[in-house]
Amino acid sequence: MEIDMTFTLPQLPYALDALAPHISKE
Repeated sequence: MEIDMTFTLPQLPYALDALAPHISKE
């Protein structure tokens, strides 16, 4: 899996919001 940081970084707020439910379950 290749992640393009130039695309990922601007998306972090959205990505973290999407992942929050999964992270909270830890």
